Amino acid sequence: MGAFKNIVEPGAIVAIFTIGTWVNRRKSQVLDADYRTPLLREHPEDQEAGIHAESRSVRNSRYFHSRILARFPFLVEILYWLLTYWIYQGCRAISARVIAGNKPIFQFAQDHALQILSLEHHLFLDIELSTQRFILDRFPWLMNILAKIYYSHIVLGVAFLVYCYTFLPRARYQGIRRTLALENVIAFTIISLWRCMPPRLLPEEYGFIDILHRGNSGSAWTQNKFQLTIAAMPSLHFGNSVFIAFCLVKYSPHVFLRAIAVLWPVMMGLTVVATANHFILDGVVGVAVISAAFYFNRVMLVLLPIERGLFRLLRLEKPRD
Repeated sequence: MGAFKNIVEPGAIVAIFTIGTWVNRRKSQVLDADYRTPLLREHPEDQEAGIHAESRSVRNSRYFHSRILARFPFLVEILYWLLTYWIYQGCRAISARVIAGNKPIFQFAQDHALQILSLEHHLFLDIELSTQRFILDRFPWLMNILAKIYYSHIVLGVAFLVYCYTFLPRARYQGIRRTLALENVIAFTIISLWRCMPPRLLPEEYGFIDILHRGNSGSAWTQNKFQLTIAAMPSLHFGNSVFIAFCLVKYSPHVFLRAIAVLWPVMMGLTVVATANHFILDGVVGVAVISAAFYFNRVMLVLLPIERGLFRLLRLEKPRD
């Protein structure tokens, strides 16, 4: 797993983004038309200041970095992904360091995990331990495959974004992008207000084995001293897998992808349970979170003024959608 977590995974992300950037490049004749056409609408604050969006857009579009973005518009999507990912991971890292060594918080997280186990028992959903033991007893070789599935979460998510940008209508893609961003906001709020320990961190008497972090296993993106370990609720791994399947089944123009899309949440659901990284109810809440984010994704449009101001500050002209 060492080569996978340190070389293959980051390399795959770079490769997928590079392919997405190249495939979605624009031809020179299209660029010429874009340079002559204002890409930003006039806004009230511009009119009050006597600034016309058309003159600003034409002026900004002549800068070298604007011309690069006009030629390779997917670079903006990479920037969005990096901002979403690193802001989320940065907040988790800060949270991990703030609570490090705080025994009462970790005790609360353990108590919450035991509450989930108790609730699942009453609902006849407490299958995590029996699932893990069954696989370890009958198919121990399967655990290495499940670990790779777990850590392919980010790589496949990046490939999903590139696919959607390439093949779906732009408005549909933007809704998907906003959904994933809002999902992180909702999820971080939950894990901060209601910390929950994953099954793998419960005391030994509960019988769970930590499959994902034994020896040299793990991911370069998730296994480090800044990892927030008591963040089992909700499961974004499962929630995102369901969302990817939903989008492909509903919107993909390719029959083959629509046919196999459902396999991804099935594999991820088995993975998060068998590796003792999530409870069943973590997955249920993960689906609820992504569903709410999808329904309310336009909330993220409140950030448009910030984006607009940043582009003006950098004298960048955002490529036409």
